[in-house]
Amino acid sequence: MSNKKTILIAEDEAAMLRALSKKFSGEGFNVLEAKDGEETLANALDKKPDLVMLDIIMPKMDGIDVMKKIREDRKWGSEVPIIMLTNLSDAGSVSEAAKFGVYDFLVKTDWRLDDVVDLVKAKLNL
Repeated sequence: MSNKKTILIAEDEAAMLRALSKKFSGEGFNVLEAKDGEETLANALDKKPDLVMLDIIMPKMDGIDVMKKIREDRKWGSEVPIIMLTNLSDAGSVSEAAKFGVYDFLVKTDWRLDDVVDLVKAKLNL
């Protein structure tokens, strides 16, 4: 990848965060990590990554609230691709996220790391 893309991975489960971070780093991405909603929002607004992978259930601020705050940034935040990570297939969260232009949900038990990388690359047109 000539022009390294930066992704922000927001995940409070340490093992999952390590696995995702290692996989994306190995694929040539710059990886930013966050373990709670407040840290995620601060990193997102400060660093403006090319894509955000956002766990729904996190300490301090949940992923839905973080997504809403990111979307309030009219330049970067309104356009940045966001992929929601969840342990649950919660119709309410899916519906709420769709209102903010987020249509990609990954239920953690349903995918392999290679599938996640493929989705991210597709979102970033790589």
